[in-house]
Amino acid sequence: MTMIVSMLIAPAAAAFSQPLCPTAMELSPSAKLIADEWSAAVAEVGTGPLSSDASLAQRLNLLIELDQVTRANLWRVDKASLETCQKQALETAIGERLRRIDSENTEALKRLLPKEGWFRNSVHGRIVTHGAWLIAQHSPDREFRAYALKMMKERLASDDVDPRDYTLTFDRVRLDMRLPQVYGSQAICVAGSLALYPIEKLEEVNERRAKIGWAQTIAETKGDLEIGKPC
Repeated sequence: MTMIVSMLIAPAAAAFSQPLCPTAMELSPSAKLIADEWSAAVAEVGTGPLSSDASLAQRLNLLIELDQVTRANLWRVDKASLETCQKQALETAIGERLRRIDSENTEALKRLLPKEGWFRNSVHGRIVTHGAWLIAQHSPDREFRAYALKMMKERLASDDVDPRDYTLTFDRVRLDMRLPQVYGSQAICVAGSLALYPIEKLEEVNERRAKIGWAQTIAETKGDLEIGKPC
């Protein structure tokens, strides 16, 4: 499965690295074109109603596709020809739409939840459980993400959720609470470079990973996250 990482921008770093720009800055024609290209890519997924007999997997897959296309096309924002303030204005415009999509996806996922509260690999299949995790991981609803984490924990020992999905949500909830992460799955942007978010008892992180069945070492994760890369 593809490792999806939720990136956070450290407020202190952002405050020093970003110039003061007008809060209500209009997009230039070139920035607006990029915003329109992003919107068109999102629209291509299609949000029309599914047939009444659509399966759970089909309904969830539509949410997954929408989640992924919004992020896969964020590269459009990073155009060297744009001035810094125009980039910020563009990021704001796209960010507002992305958060709205994430919120709508969250509400749609809540309506799809089974009576027992969360999905199981053994019942619904790994594609469904992984997709549900993805929507919860990107949700702006922190309480719902904490709820998802609780339900995933109950299913971890029976292999009814993926250990890596669980660790990413565990660490993300810790970030939501401004606490050190435990499994070392989350990165942030610090002074223009990617860095691991602080890890509790770093010397024990590989042991903690092994205990829940996540074989990847912290060194391997650093490589996946491209720690040190400009951001």
